[in-house]
Amino acid sequence: MERDDFDEAAPGEIVPTTTSKGTYSAFQPDPLPPSISTEELITPLAEATQALGRLHGIGPRVGSREILIEPFIRKEALESSQIEGTHATLSDIYAYEAGQEALIDEDRQQGTQEVVNYLHALTHGLDAITAGDPITVELLCEMHDRLLSGVRGDEADPGELRTTQNFIGSTPYIQDARYVPPPPNEIPDLLEDLLEYANQETNLHPLLRIGLIHYQFETIHPFLDGNGRLGRLLISLLLQRDGLLPEPYLYLSSYFNARRSDYVDHLLSVSQHGEWEEWLLFFLRGVQSQADEAHQRANLLVDLREDYQQRYQSERSENILELVMRLFEDPYLDVNTAADWLDVEYSTANRLIGQLEDDGILEELTGKDRNRFYRTTEVFQIINKPIDQL
Repeated sequence: MERDDFDEAAPGEIVPTTTSKGTYSAFQPDPLPPSISTEELITPLAEATQALGRLHGIGPRVGSREILIEPFIRKEALESSQIEGTHATLSDIYAYEAGQEALIDEDRQQGTQEVVNYLHALTHGLDAITAGDPITVELLCEMHDRLLSGVRGDEADPGELRTTQNFIGSTPYIQDARYVPPPPNEIPDLLEDLLEYANQETNLHPLLRIGLIHYQFETIHPFLDGNGRLGRLLISLLLQRDGLLPEPYLYLSSYFNARRSDYVDHLLSVSQHGEWEEWLLFFLRGVQSQADEAHQRANLLVDLREDYQQRYQSERSENILELVMRLFEDPYLDVNTAADWLDVEYSTANRLIGQLEDDGILEELTGKDRNRFYRTTEVFQIINKPIDQL
């Protein structure tokens, strides 16, 4: 990172930072909020807000909140982790949670654990928001601990603010880094200032403020590792905390993951050139895109549920309809799981699953005669396929 990379519009200053190798330059951001021009953001802000309104309106049609929350949270955990180079699939996550680790390729097992950790961190944060707790340094540290414990990066002090200098870039040398965050001694005050802003009332639209907060968190980079994932977790918490949706239906990591270079370039351009409006425009477009996509997936899921309901409501056994409806909350299962859901004998659950497999609703994944594991094909496709393929 060179001092000349930062012009006079940079929202911060270049400061010295010392490592065991010597003294280098780091960037220390100014406190939020910056002075920004919102004129060019009025239309994209309105479009993003309208998209959120459409997604908000899907709630009564969906009925059971788990139909959207459970799959969307897992998709967010996967996409956010993939931005950091994690290798895993949505099926891997469900298999792991069901105790079917044997279905996960060896080269994806570590990545799957990282995604599950992200899921635990997100759930912990959303539980705190639901309880009315403020977003604090303590909460972020708790989430960071859940994020990194027992996986790649667990040597980077999970749950602890960094006390050494880190840097960003595909290089082992700080002098060749693309970006060097503030010195470690500045981290506690910078993070407290950020959270004070995040928890206070302002006149700025919540979506714009969330965009500013995400930039600031990533720029401070308060932990040795996991900052990108935790910063995206923070977006999810703020969207829920600020009441932009009644339930946590919206996640932006899929948008960022599909545009990784643009995502990191926009963040860096704010630091180097004060390009706030460009970053916020990118952020708002992400909100609109993901809200529209979530709305489309939600409608497809509800349409499919209504189709299945009509298909099986005339069956003599009520158990088959109850099982089919439950598949929209958890599209992966084995016979024991079905028996527990329905409170029936194993043989009854096995017969019902066999019927749904014959009907093409379920597909068996292990290829074995025992300990078989099933996926609800069409539900999985709606959750997992690129939106332009649905």
